[in-house]
Amino acid sequence: HSTSLNHRGGFVVARYSRGVPDSADIYRDGNAVSHLDTHAFYLQDTYTRKRLTLNLGFRVDRQDDTSVAAEVPANPLFPQLMPAINFPGADAGVVWTDFSPRLGLTYDMTGDGQNILSASYSTYYGQMGPGELSGQLAATGAVFVRYPWADANADGFVQPGEVDTSGSFLSKSTAYNPDAPTATTSPTLVDPDVKNDRTREFIAGFDRQLNSTMAVGANYIWRRYDQFRWNDRFVADAAGNFLRDFTSADYRAVTFTPGTCASDARCEAVTYFEPTVRIPSTNIFTNVPDRYRNFNGVELTFQRRYANRWQMNASLALNDARDYWDSPNAYEDPTNVEQEHGAQYAPESGGSGVGDIFTNSRWLLKLSGRYTLPGDVNVAGFYNGRQGYPFPQFIQTPNRANGAGRDEVLLDRLGELRLDNLHMIDFRIDKVVRFGARSVTPTFEIFNLTNANTVLAINRNQAASNANTISGIVAPRVIRLGVQVRF
Repeated sequence: HSTSLNHRGGFVVARYSRGVPDSADIYRDGNAVSHLDTHAFYLQDTYTRKRLTLNLGFRVDRQDDTSVAAEVPANPLFPQLMPAINFPGADAGVVWTDFSPRLGLTYDMTGDGQNILSASYSTYYGQMGPGELSGQLAATGAVFVRYPWADANADGFVQPGEVDTSGSFLSKSTAYNPDAPTATTSPTLVDPDVKNDRTREFIAGFDRQLNSTMAVGANYIWRRYDQFRWNDRFVADAAGNFLRDFTSADYRAVTFTPGTCASDARCEAVTYFEPTVRIPSTNIFTNVPDRYRNFNGVELTFQRRYANRWQMNASLALNDARDYWDSPNAYEDPTNVEQEHGAQYAPESGGSGVGDIFTNSRWLLKLSGRYTLPGDVNVAGFYNGRQGYPFPQFIQTPNRANGAGRDEVLLDRLGELRLDNLHMIDFRIDKVVRFGARSVTPTFEIFNLTNANTVLAINRNQAASNANTISGIVAPRVIRLGVQVRF
């Protein structure tokens, strides 16, 4: 059972473009209540014959959800746009039953356990979130609609008389239907054949024991991610049949050059796209055709177990993660497809309080070790290095026609322009002092030993007055003294 409540303070969000009042997002509270029912069965067996070991298994998951009846009050400032909702509940009628095979094998090449070949193949499916399918039918989720706003009294607050709702909206939530704001269900239908997202993985490796304390290894990893889902909006014909009938010709190419440009910014003309007809409210929640991601990686490892007063671990990972839209059916808005199709996959991280960080490194190097000095004083260090994350500079478009809202036009293929490489070193000294069964361990630690100030985030909007302003760097050098007591 899951209940999700959502409220925007003041029921409206004021939006500015380059410091000038631009538009207002008018919200209705969210009160989404869902049930999720899951069952799983897993079976595994191991077969060994001479030097070969096989691990065979499979997993079956059954996932089903329903959306429960709920009520949402009206937006008090704009009740005509966001009236109260009394949702009776709904069931999408779709149950995911996913079969996941697992196969692994190891082969002892020399029969002494010191040279091992291994390989595995697995299929993984995603976990359904509460209301992920049936919640698409509910009108009780938090929704918004965007209209032009002029701050007539210059107080920075949105009043109803300052919002122009006479024309077409600028943007809106998929689940909001401006033509039927009192509807108790959303304008979304759920494809009865919608499938769970899927990951297929193949790993092949070789591990060699060099002696009693040291070992090396190498692994190749391949993954493919597909069966992504979206709310497909350009699908309904006059008879209500859902068909793919969208091409890039449905969009109008427009060039946009900002009026002013910061001295260190890039302000070349860009091309973006917008629909020639109003974006339909009716949509269908389904899988994205011709859309997938590939990952290829190699990992090299070295391990030296603690012996003769020292130990060490090292690893090098070489990664290549790419995004693909193989046909016009895989997207609605062609903006940025040229910059992202076949380019690096770099999801924007969240939750840390610092935005504009896109995690993708083609190489990562880690090295750690410990040495025991005379007097049983332990000295340890850790090095972490990686390629700089992508720096996807963009120019923001104006509000596009027919409810398409704004977009961010990338100036380069994703992953081609990057921030500086990161190199971090941590250091530690400790000594265990024993008193019978008790022990005290004083520690001295230095994090970011070299006080590196590598940039992690920069304002990417090249049309902004503060373009390329640094917004995040790695944490500075920190020295920590501690005492650990065990008894």
